Amino acid sequence: MSYAEPPATKQKLTIGVQAINHYPHYDFTSGTLRGFAGDLFRLFAKTNQLELEFVPLPVKRLSKEVHGSVDFVYPDNPKWQALREGDDGRHYSQPVISNWGVALVLPENKDISLDQLSSVSIVRGFTPTKWMPLQSQYGYQFVEVQNTRTAAMMALKGRVDAAEVEYHVAMHHLGDLGLEETLVVAESLPQSSVWYHVSTIEALDMLERFDLFLLEESLSIQALAEAYHLTSTTK
Repeated sequence: MSYAEPPATKQKLTIGVQAINHYPHYDFTSGTLRGFAGDLFRLFAKTNQLELEFVPLPVKRLSKEVHGSVDFVYPDNPKWQALREGDDGRHYSQPVISNWGVALVLPENKDISLDQLSSVSIVRGFTPTKWMPLQSQYGYQFVEVQNTRTAAMMALKGRVDAAEVEYHVAMHHLGDLGLEETLVVAESLPQSSVWYHVSTIEALDMLERFDLFLLEESLSIQALAEAYHLTSTTK
C-alpha cells in the first residue's frame, strides 16, 4: 500500500505595511495590498514557497514596528534611522525601488522660489526632510493633511503655494480626477529621491533570501515597475 506525501507546509512571512493609499507604490486601504509592492511580495512568496500575511499600520507606528509582531517592514530606509530614537539594530535589504519627492504647483508658479513661498501641504506621517532645515530661513508654514490627494488638491485650489508629495502617487490621484496636467513640478524647489528597502531585526535568513530574489528576478521586477509606471527619471 502506498501513501501520498502531505503537501509541505509553507513558511509564513509577516510584513508590516503602511495603512495608506500610496498607489501605485502600495495601497492597503481596501483590505488587500494593491500596487507594485503587493505584486512584488506575492512574486517573492511564489518563488520561495511562502505564506504571506500583511499587517497594515499607521505610518509613524510602522517605522518602529520591528520587534515581535512582524518579520519585515516595508518601506524603510537606513536614512530614516536618524528620525527614530537610538539604533534599534535593524538590517536592510538591497534597494527595491525609488520614490521621487517633488513640490507640485500651479503652472503659472512653476518658477516659484523658496523666498516666495508662504505655505506647503505635506502628508501626515511623512517627514519633509529636504524642507525642514530650510523652514527657519524662509519662513514658510507646513499644512499637514491626511493623504496625497488632499495635499495636491490644496495646491490646485490655491490654498497652499505648493504640495510636497511623491510624484507618481500624486499623478495617479490627479489622473483619476482627469487633472493630471493641472499641476507641475517646481524645478527650483527641493526634490528628493529615496530608495525603499525592506527592514528586519530578527528575520536575517529571510532577508538574505529576499536580496537573492531581487537579484535573480531583476527583469521581472523591472517589468512590474514599468507596469505601474514607476520608471520616470528621478533627481
